[in-house]
Amino acid sequence: MVGESSAERQSKVQELGEWTINYLPTEGGRYTGKLTVTDEKLLFVSLYESSNKTIVKAIFLDVGTFAAAGGHSVYRYSNDDEATVDLPTAEIVRVEAAKKGMMKRAVVTMKDGEQFVFDYGMLSVKKLVAAIESVMSG
Repeated sequence: MVGESSAERQSKVQELGEWTINYLPTEGGRYTGKLTVTDEKLLFVSLYESSNKTIVKAIFLDVGTFAAAGGHSVYRYSNDDEATVDLPTAEIVRVEAAKKGMMKRAVVTMKDGEQFVFDYGMLSVKKLVAAIESVMSG
């Protein structure tokens, strides 16, 4: 809204849950972090810096590149401290629970077809999938 400060806007964001989970990039690797689901976005932030910055930099764009792209269809970025995945709920077209062996996963598909896989180990992803489904547009 016009005249609304970012602090006022943030206070209206509804958080639906937070999970400590693994993000599995399609390029390989595993990043443990916190996935927060709000009514506006899914935000994954790694809990610790990877020991191999080369891999992190290859998979995650740096913040400057993200800004230069205008934020369009660029969902992953990093700085020297953390890697982040930021998925606007308006761009999510599908979320589904999947299993690979005993491991349970939530697979989020964006408008551009890109998929993001979050692995919850042997724990159920039903609540996570339900939270994401409740904030999807359409």
